[in-house]
Amino acid sequence: MTIRKYPILILIFIGMSGIPTTAQSDFQVVKEWKLKGVNLVTVDRLGNFFIQQKKRLRKYDPDGKQLASLTQKSIRVEPWYHPSVFIFNQAARNYIVYDRNLENGVTHAIDPAVAIEPVLVCPTHDNKLWILDQADWSAKKINPLTNEVLLEFSIDQANFKADVQIREYLNLLILVDKNAGILILNHLGKVIESIEVQNLKSVYFFGEELYYLQDSTLKFFNLLTEEQHELKLPGNCVHAVLTDERLLLIDANGKVTLFRYTPEPE
Repeated sequence: MTIRKYPILILIFIGMSGIPTTAQSDFQVVKEWKLKGVNLVTVDRLGNFFIQQKKRLRKYDPDGKQLASLTQKSIRVEPWYHPSVFIFNQAARNYIVYDRNLENGVTHAIDPAVAIEPVLVCPTHDNKLWILDQADWSAKKINPLTNEVLLEFSIDQANFKADVQIREYLNLLILVDKNAGILILNHLGKVIESIEVQNLKSVYFFGEELYYLQDSTLKFFNLLTEEQHELKLPGNCVHAVLTDERLLLIDANGKVTLFRYTPEPE
């Protein structure tokens, strides 16, 4: 992993408890099951897990009980938009907002006057949208009620396609490229950090930290202090996501393992 340094701006801290930086002394299995064709795993603010397969999205509670499912393919899900679940469908150029049971979806088309080729879309903390338009590689924050463009800047796509994820967090914009890594920008488009890492499926957030999976290890980066630490995971996994009480892993054969983990005392 290579991190390129850029001038750090003063950030406004949003009070949230972070993941302990100490190693985990104990991983206790809560439940195991099998799922085929998993593309993405993520988690909402209540600790519910979402597992996206090729044609189905499944929601599980923190103990691994399936709560809801939805037949949907070619999507990008943002379940942290609680109590709603935000789903972007790039092929259809729209987004759908479901309730917590993955029901009563409301579809919203993305106006081509705002974005000709929307490749990534995510909601914001103030009920706006960030859109990455592949037509001109611009990132735009818009008011979805009026289509007013509130912020706009260009992304240097020479070595960065931003083809995996866009996410607003702690007043920062996070862009993820499968092969180039992670860009962290402020709302004016200035790059604050660049983390070079390949084969990313997603990045995740907890408290003031960003984390991602690499070689069966979770790598953490503090967005406020730049401190880094790692958590070595049991076994070999291709997907991993955690909360303050659970760790969910999926290996290459589709085995899902849900752990209860206990932090070592500091």
